[in-house]
Amino acid sequence: MTRHYDRLQIGMVAPYFPPAELVRTAGRMYEDAAFDFMLWGDQLNLTIPRSIWTPDLVPAAGGGFDIDTWMDPFSCATAVAGVTARIELMLICDALRRTPPNLAQQAMTVDQFSGGRFLMAMGAGEYKQFAPYGLSRSRPFGHLEEAIKIIKLFFASDGPVTYDGPIWSLRNAIVRLEPFDRAHPPAILVAGGPGRAIEIAGRHADGWLTYVPPAGDVEWYAATVKTLREEAERAGRDPDELILSVGCSSIIVEDEGRLDEVCSNAALRWDAACVLPSGAEWHRWGAKNPLGDDWHYMRDFVPMDWSREDTLAICDQVPLDVVKQSKFSGTPARVASLIKDYVDAGANHVFVGNYAALITSGDFGDAAAGMTLTMETCRLLRDQTSAK
Repeated sequence: MTRHYDRLQIGMVAPYFPPAELVRTAGRMYEDAAFDFMLWGDQLNLTIPRSIWTPDLVPAAGGGFDIDTWMDPFSCATAVAGVTARIELMLICDALRRTPPNLAQQAMTVDQFSGGRFLMAMGAGEYKQFAPYGLSRSRPFGHLEEAIKIIKLFFASDGPVTYDGPIWSLRNAIVRLEPFDRAHPPAILVAGGPGRAIEIAGRHADGWLTYVPPAGDVEWYAATVKTLREEAERAGRDPDELILSVGCSSIIVEDEGRLDEVCSNAALRWDAACVLPSGAEWHRWGAKNPLGDDWHYMRDFVPMDWSREDTLAICDQVPLDVVKQSKFSGTPARVASLIKDYVDAGANHVFVGNYAALITSGDFGDAAAGMTLTMETCRLLRDQTSAK
């Protein structure tokens, strides 16, 4: 394993859209606020159809913030490395759009610039990042497993790498760049839900990342952590060394009385229906997803393909209670207590994104005014978990 945390690690989603100075400013602010890490996602488009990203529906659209304007996360992490000294830098990417040698080189580059403060979560990819750009998303979990194996070979090697697998074959492939500290290379986590992702994480990776509550309730999470630990043990690895990261999708408001107003927004109604492992997830909230039980976000969704009329027709069928259940919803104290349940179930690495800030001010971790509620949530969570 690459690192071991002796207390809960708490982080925040970072801005990664222009202006570039906002990215650097946020890095300094998050470090000054004593966050343990900040992270970016590797994406070309987000989860909300452009057809409804208009000022009359989403206030943030009126401020010049385009829902699909995202800068390269490796570049953002490198920029923040230059203006910080302690905070860890993390990003989430897929294992298909960049080759394993390229990913190894990029990871070690950020690791060098940051002095060993980099970690990376890798997933099987989202259809929306492939189909519009003429890319195939075939054998995604096979690519994920092999990419992790190959990247770790490059992390450990001081010479050419040869590898022969079902997807990749390398012969005397050289990426001579090294991690900042060879004994502690960047950690690699698997991003995903149960099943194949857990098997790969337990056998080959340094941990697992998933998004809650959309992926499952706390009982599901505890059971999946148990399965992951068993996979690690079967592979002869120490399960206590695993990084168990949860992305906490939240709607944080200062006053509980504002919650209905915020959750009524079309963007949040859409997100509650769309961004789920499957449409059947709604059954645990006592409702039926208008997208259908067989809907799979990773497999079916391309935001640019959804017309305004069709998108709003789905939004109109999403109850307020489901919007609230699909995120950790409420005041900072309420949200912190809901997240703590997952920490008690095994999570040791937590990051928070406030979707209320997304629709009102234009990003998940607004580096100025919108950051206050998220910071207060994280402070309360640290207090509640005695992670001083």
